[in-house]
Amino acid sequence: MELDAQAHVEAQVERTFERGKIIDPLTLEGRALETYALYLPKNYLTGYTWPTILFFDPQGNGKKPLELYKDLADQFGFILIGSNFSRNGKSMEEVLAHINALKSDLPGSIKADPFRIFLVGFSGGARVAVAEAMTNGDVAGVVGCGAGFPHLKDDVQLSFNYMAMVGKQDFNYSEFVVLDKQLSARNSNHILFEFEGKHAWPVANQMLEAFKWMTVYSYSQGEVIDMVLMDSLYQSDMSHLIDIENSADLRTIAQLYKKMIALYNGLANVTEQEKRLKMLIGSTAYQNEDTELEAVLAKEMKLRNTYMLHMNQKNYDWWTQDISEIRNKIAVETDLSLKNSRKRLLAYLSIASYLQAEASLKKDLLPQANKFLRILDLVDPKNPDYYYLAAQVLLKQGQNEKAVDLLKKASSYGFDNWEKLDNERVFDPIRSYLRTIRG
Repeated sequence: MELDAQAHVEAQVERTFERGKIIDPLTLEGRALETYALYLPKNYLTGYTWPTILFFDPQGNGKKPLELYKDLADQFGFILIGSNFSRNGKSMEEVLAHINALKSDLPGSIKADPFRIFLVGFSGGARVAVAEAMTNGDVAGVVGCGAGFPHLKDDVQLSFNYMAMVGKQDFNYSEFVVLDKQLSARNSNHILFEFEGKHAWPVANQMLEAFKWMTVYSYSQGEVIDMVLMDSLYQSDMSHLIDIENSADLRTIAQLYKKMIALYNGLANVTEQEKRLKMLIGSTAYQNEDTELEAVLAKEMKLRNTYMLHMNQKNYDWWTQDISEIRNKIAVETDLSLKNSRKRLLAYLSIASYLQAEASLKKDLLPQANKFLRILDLVDPKNPDYYYLAAQVLLKQGQNEKAVDLLKKASSYGFDNWEKLDNERVFDPIRSYLRTIRG
């Protein structure tokens, strides 16, 4: 971090904020409806510029990623800011104007280093982060989780560093496989990190890789290097490499080589990693694995299209039998690539049936909504959105008490998008019960 004398003076008269505590909501000056959550690391000092991360959640829950990653902010020394305004459904023009305000209109005591502003988004928020970086050249790097680029034109030059994070059971996984190859063909500065998980914010020990990446990048921008921390990061990656180097997971080994080369080139000797990466990706075994993955993903996409037709054509008994067969195959499958593909298919059916049910509800097509909800319950029985939508069906049928019971179940399974619920008029008859459900 660097001392900013002017910021130190401003901090004496500007509002100060408690360190080590999430503050939510805060309002942007002149933008009363645009709020954000803030976390200052425990070792935060006014008068210095700090690397800063702006988070974008698809549901506009700025506090959520701060709760997940505040310990990492303490460990690595980052200001965390989570937007409550950016969310799926907002126009990109509105969101980009909001992001520019976040970067420039913060209180004087919060001094983000303009050369070390990182954007981190999940799902639709990941596409927002990339869109901002492609629009404005003042972003140091982007971490996109669970979704790739909004659109990648052939003539677009990427001026920012990019880290892609995706769960191996995420229904958007194939998108990242394609994007990784596109960016590699352009020699873009990027890293792909795959982990065990579904379509969700990465857990803290997975997001640790992104914080390491952002920290090492900060060093490359002239920041004073903490050699103890730097050495520990390098040694931890070397230990991980030794642990997996003789495994059969060639794709993960190659990704670790690529990550180490991108991270430590110029800060450590990565000649050996470069040599081994070249040998690995040129090997017959690696190329065969890559070809097999492409075949699995092609079949997966074909099955998606078939199942979308089945959504309207097949009855509940057919779905019950078919989903049972998929689960049985997952249980006995020894090929991890095929096992993950089937898990991604179930995840895709979950989001597809949810969207179909939601669209039917908006048109008051209750029999259709019920059919799609029953499919959703089959493929993803603990999905809180099932109970949220099913409660709406019951309310439209005048079954208020049963609707309240379903909302309680939605809450118990993790439903937290209460602002969306507040904006749905269908819940008006049970508003007095909602406060007890929300807790």
